[in-house]
Order: sequence, then C-alpha cells, then structure tokens
Amino acid sequence: MAHQSGIRVSSALESQFRSVSTDGIRVLQAHISGESVEPGATQSQHSTLLDDFDSIPKLLNDTTPCYLLIRLDTDKWAFATYVPDGANVRSKMLYAATKATVTRTLGESHFIDTMFGTTQDDFSSAGYKRHRVHAESSAPLTEREQELERIRDDESKVAEAPTMDSRRSHARAVYPLHEDAKRAIREFASGTVNFVLLTIDSQKETVNVEYAGSVQLHYEMKQRVPQNVPSYALYWFDGSTRMFVYSCPSSSSVRERMVYSTFRHGFTECVRDLGVEFDIRMEVDDPEELSAEALESEVSSRLVKPVVAQPKFKRPVPPNRRPRTTPS
Repeated sequence: MAHQSGIRVSSALESQFRSVSTDGIRVLQAHISGESVEPGATQSQHSTLLDDFDSIPKLLNDTTPCYLLIRLDTDKWAFATYVPDGANVRSKMLYAATKATVTRTLGESHFIDTMFGTTQDDFSSAGYKRHRVHAESSAPLTEREQELERIRDDESKVAEAPTMDSRRSHARAVYPLHEDAKRAIREFASGTVNFVLLTIDSQKETVNVEYAGSVQLHYEMKQRVPQNVPSYALYWFDGSTRMFVYSCPSSSSVRERMVYSTFRHGFTECVRDLGVEFDIRMEVDDPEELSAEALESEVSSRLVKPVVAQPKFKRPVPPNRRPRTTPS
C-alpha cells in the first residue's frame, strides 16, 4: 500500500486545472511547496502535441522535481512526474508519495496516460514517442526504458509504508549515519553510555547524534527527547533491556513525520550492524508519554510472561476387565 505523504492539493491548483481547457493551455506545471501542491508555470498550446512537447524542457531544470499535467489532443490528460537525478532524496520521496493524491484530487478519469522521466529529454517530442512505443508495444524494453523502470521501482519502494519490522525491502532506506552517530551507537553497544538521542538532518541528508551519555533515572530520558520534532532514542533500561524509542510529536511537520516513519526500519537495521539488538521497540506521539511508570509498564508487559504450570500427565484409566471365572 502506498504511503500517503499528507501533502494536499491546493485550491489554486484545483481551480486552475478546471479552467486550463478553456484557456488554451497545453501544459500546467505543479510543484510541492510546504505542505501543499501548488500550480507553477504554464505552456500554451501552439501547434500539435508533438511540436508542443519540444517546448516542455524549458519548464524544467536539473535539480527540481515537478509534476506536469499535459493536455492531449483528445482533451484528456497525461500525468507526468519529472524527478531529476540531481534532486535530493527527500524531494524524490515526497513526489513519489504524493502523486496518487494529486491524480485522485483532480479526478483520475481525466488522466489516460502517465509518464515518468529523470532528464529533460524524456519530455521532448522524441521522449514522448519512445514512451508511446513502449506503452503500445510488448517489445523488450530498451536500456533507457529499463533504467527508468528501475528508478520507478526504487521510488515506489521508498514511498511504501512499512507495516512490520521484518519487511526487508526497507532494510537500507535511510540517510547515512554521521561518524559521530556511529561512534555513539558503538558506545551504547558496549555499555559505555546508556542513552543516545539521534535526529535526521534532511538538508544534509544525514542522521546525527544529539546526545550520548548516561541518565541516572528513567524520567530523565523524557527530558532529553525534543517536544516538537521527531527523534530516535536508544536506551538501556536498568542496564539489561535495550529499548528503541521512536518519538513523533503531532506538532512536527508532515514532511518530518513522513521522513522519520519511512527511515525508521532502515535506521534500526544500521544500528544492528553496529552491534545493537533491541529487546523492545516503542513508539510515542508525545514525549510526555515517556514517564518512568510508562517505561516500566512497557518493559514488564513485553518481557514478563505469565508462568503457566504444565499439567501433570495422567495415566488413562484402564477399561473394566471382565471378572475371571474358574472352572468348576
């Protein structure tokens, strides 16, 4: 099931999309801005569809993804996603996760074709011809088409919502760990420290350590976890139980929540490679939930299992024997 980003389509984009068919517009560009999809540049219809395609690359650059709503000669639309190789990982993930929301909001019945490209040439007349040949033919894919299929698959995997920790397709979906973060995790594995707090820097695309040290009392952990941004925490409970705590405050932005949720499993896999196997994994919406009582309750409910006495084996009662008779 696709992971929905929580980003919505703006009323401005909805309104402009409804009016472009009467405004002589061939292409309407859309882009993600903040937590909504907004309209961008437009391109008028000048000639045939193929001729107008040659002007589409002028709307694109080498680092910024966008959606392209392209009106076909049939008054139906093609929905195109442009994700250049130079775009950062976060943007690629957002555009992959939001595409279904855009088409559903604008009306899926309007779109009879979908395109995906990573270069400006993919949206030229030659690129559109290649796309249509592939769509209408069962012939083997060209090397370029195979590359686009692989990219499409990778983007879809990033947009998938992990439903269980064992889903291996997300094992390495995570930003690189900073060297300081790796050092702190190794110290946690060896028992040198009992608490490590880590956050994601989406601008630099790294996982950084915010704190690595020892807390004396359980409630001190709550005081270290930020109140308004998500975080990952590693905690030795009573020196015997290794806990992973994922905090995702409701006050944090949609983008932050999606990044941390998507990378959570990949992060724990990287931590395991550094020598830490978690006994308990815990998720909270509010750091205030991390009270000493809550931690103790979580540990006791997860690790302490009721002892059920094994019933003793009972020998079955032998069937009644017929009385012996003796000859007279």
